[in-house]
Amino acid sequence: MNRLIIFIVVLTGIQTVVAAEYFSNTELQIHADFNRKPAESDILTVTVDHFSEWKYGDNFFFLDIEGKSDFATEADTLYFEYAPRLSLDNLFGNKIFSNQYLGELYATIQYNDSDRNFINQVWLYGVSIDFAGQPNYGFSNLHFLVREEDTQDTSYQITFSWGQPFRVGGWQFVFNGFVDYWEDDDKTVFLTEPQLRLPLANFVSQDNILAKAVIGTEIEISKDFFGKDYGWEINPTIFLTFPF
Repeated sequence: MNRLIIFIVVLTGIQTVVAAEYFSNTELQIHADFNRKPAESDILTVTVDHFSEWKYGDNFFFLDIEGKSDFATEADTLYFEYAPRLSLDNLFGNKIFSNQYLGELYATIQYNDSDRNFINQVWLYGVSIDFAGQPNYGFSNLHFLVREEDTQDTSYQITFSWGQPFRVGGWQFVFNGFVDYWEDDDKTVFLTEPQLRLPLANFVSQDNILAKAVIGTEIEISKDFFGKDYGWEINPTIFLTFPF
C-alpha cells in the first residue's frame, strides 16, 4: 500500500510540472483476461497508464491491478513500472545522431515493483533511441538496459516499443505495444504485449462522451516469463480504455 501511495504522489507531481505545450496522456484500461496463465483463470485487470513530455525528456509509467479468479472485482496483485527518459539531444543542445532514420538519444532509468513477494523488484538503466520519420504521428524506440533484479545477478534487457496509427477504409486504428527480452541466472525471457485499438470516434460524434474512448484487444505472448518450466504462454484480453 505504501508503494501505491508513492506511485500516486509521483503521478500527481509529474502532471503538475508538465507544461501545457507538451503532450500528455493518462488513461484507464479495463481488461478482461481469458484463461489467464499460469493459473488458467478469467480475471479483470485495471491499468492506469501515463505518458508525458517535458523540455528535457519524457515520463512513462503504468499501474496494473489484477483481480481474483472468475472476474471478481476484488484486487489480488498490484504491479507498476516507472520509466523517465532524459533527452541528451536537448540537454546538450545538439542533435547527436545525424542519420535520417534515428531521432533523439536518451539516458533512461526504470523501476519495477509489486505488492507481492514472488515478483522481484527491478532497477534498469541505460540508453534509449527514438526512430525518426514515423508516419501518422506514430513512434518507435529501442532501449539497451542494464538489469538489476533482486535475487538475480546483474544482467541486461532489450526493449522495443511502438505505436502506429493507421486507417482501413474509413476506420482509424492504432497498433501499439512492446517487446522485452532479458536474461537472468537460469533462463532468458521473452515478453510482448501487442494491442490493436479501435477508437470509438469511428462511430460517434466528437462531442459524444465516448468520443475519446477505445475498444481493443491485447495478446500477451511470453516464453519463460512465469518461470523456466512454463515455456511459451499466450494470454488474450479484450479491453475498454478511457482517457482522463
